[in-house]
Amino acid sequence: MEPGDDDNHGLPYPLEPTIPSGPPERTREQPRTMSRRDVLFLDHAGNVDNPYAALEHIDTLLLIDDSDSMQQCWDEVGDILRIIAPICIEYDRDGIDIEFVKHRARGYYLTSRSGYNHIGIFKGRLDMHDSVMGIFHNVIPKGRCRMDKRLASILDPYISEYEVHVQRSWGKNLLAPLNVIVISDMQWDADEDSFSTLTRTARKLDILGAPPYQVGVQLFRVGDAGREVTQDTVKFVDDKIWKERRVRDMVDMTTWTGTPGELSPEGTLKVLLGAVRRSIDYMEV
Repeated sequence: MEPGDDDNHGLPYPLEPTIPSGPPERTREQPRTMSRRDVLFLDHAGNVDNPYAALEHIDTLLLIDDSDSMQQCWDEVGDILRIIAPICIEYDRDGIDIEFVKHRARGYYLTSRSGYNHIGIFKGRLDMHDSVMGIFHNVIPKGRCRMDKRLASILDPYISEYEVHVQRSWGKNLLAPLNVIVISDMQWDADEDSFSTLTRTARKLDILGAPPYQVGVQLFRVGDAGREVTQDTVKFVDDKIWKERRVRDMVDMTTWTGTPGELSPEGTLKVLLGAVRRSIDYMEV
């Protein structure tokens, strides 16, 4: 077993120090809620003049693959973050959350917070650990990528919280929709069913009668390995997984095909909202 795979203290590198990444008013134990009417409003949020308006109503979480295979495209990931992170921060009033597949923030075993929360709330001079790029540059890719397990650690608690809030409010209040943007070369551990968590989450949301955009997962493929993923895999993840496994379509896949530092406005929009807005999912990039 590789160090860190069982979520013990044998992580592939030390836990990194960080100051609190936002105010304590909202934590994982105190999630942001919205009325059902406000959540349903997402069907209409955003227009030609401001297509990113829907981000104001969604909690955005960046999940970055920091396994060993990502070393060759780590600079590429940095270029992408420089483009999409400022947009997310501008519209998400609670700030965005950043998680890594392997890396854990300092204090993880005391607080159970594996990543960095509410990035972008603080104004003025920021500590390097309170900025997206400061956090990113402090992480070194190492180890295997157990993506399904990592997604489970994020999505399972969210679904549990969602179910509790629906029951307590008699369906009148819902958790703010969650948009998970996964940046990876798709070189995931072959021992896992890579899509079991996504399937389980989609099925549970169907059972609970959640809005179609309550959870979205955008898989953003990077690096040469990511661009070489077979078309059969791409079609299965992007369009067929929900048909073959008879669950809702909550997953979108986008491939970084441009040169580092370049991402078209259409491509940026698809990365940020393609998993929660079907009209954007089908957009040509």
